[in-house]
Amino acid sequence: MSDAGLYENPLVPNKKLLQMYSVMADARALNEHIAGLQKSVKARRRLASTRGEEACRVGTALELLPGDLVSDSQPGVVMDLISGAQSKTQIDSLLGRVAEFHEGKIDEAKLAREGALARVLPWVENASDRLRMAMGAALSFKALKRGSVVVAYAGHSELSKREWREIIETAAKLELPMIFVVLPPTGKGNDGVNRLSAKVRGWGMPGMPVDANDAVALYRVTQESLGRIRGGGGPVLIECKGYRLQGTRNDSAHDPLVQMQGFLLGRKVCTRAWLKRAGERLSQAYFMH
Repeated sequence: MSDAGLYENPLVPNKKLLQMYSVMADARALNEHIAGLQKSVKARRRLASTRGEEACRVGTALELLPGDLVSDSQPGVVMDLISGAQSKTQIDSLLGRVAEFHEGKIDEAKLAREGALARVLPWVENASDRLRMAMGAALSFKALKRGSVVVAYAGHSELSKREWREIIETAAKLELPMIFVVLPPTGKGNDGVNRLSAKVRGWGMPGMPVDANDAVALYRVTQESLGRIRGGGGPVLIECKGYRLQGTRNDSAHDPLVQMQGFLLGRKVCTRAWLKRAGERLSQAYFMH
C-alpha cells in the first residue's frame, strides 16, 4: 500500500480531493486573469473578485448534476468554470463573454444567461429579488418532480434580518430543493446577521456553520445536504464562517488554497510538484500568449 493509501478517506477519496484543489486553482487563475484584464483595459463595466471564496464555491458546487442550477451573488463566469466548463471551447466562450461585458456589449443578466453550461440563473442586483427568482426555479423543480437542486449564493450582509427570515420561512414552508450558501464578509468586520445559521433553525430550516476556508468540510456538508434534499427533505443553509481578504496575498492563514495545500501535503495525497502544475494549468493553457 502506498503512503497516500494510508490516508484515504472513503467519504472524500483522494481522487476527489485532487479534483477539488484543481478546480479551486483554476477558479483562482480565472479570477486573477479577469482582474488583470480590468486593470489593463478601460473596461466600461467591471466584475467583482471571487478571490478567497474558492472553498465556499467549489466545496458546494463540485457535485452538481446536469439540470441543477446556480444563483450567484454577483455577475461573472467563475461559477461556470466551477460547474464544469473546462474544455477549450468553453473557456474561450467564458473569456469572450467577459470581453463583451467589459466593452458594454452585454449586461449582467446576459453574462449569466449565455453561460457555457446554461446553469447560472440571470443575475439581478437586488438580493431579495435574486433569491426569490432562485426559489421560483426550485419550486418548478419540485412541481415537475425533477429531482434537481438550486444552489443560491448570497453575501452575508446583502439582506436584512427581516428579509432573511421571510426568504427562509417561505423556502422551508414550501420544502424547496435548495441550498442557501452564505458567503463570508471581506475583512475582519462582523457585518451581516449575527449567527445566521443558528437563527434559521428557529425559522424552520437546518443551518450549518462551516469554516469558509475549509473546502473539504464544505464538500462533506454539501454532500449530506444534497442527499437530504434530493430525497425530499427540504432546503438547508450553509453559513461560511470567517472572513476573506480580497486582493491580499500576504495573509496565507485565510487563503483557502493554502489551507487545502497543507491538507493534501499533510496526508501525502500529492507532492508540491503536482500542486505547482495544478496551480499553473489554466494560466499556461489559456492566458499566456
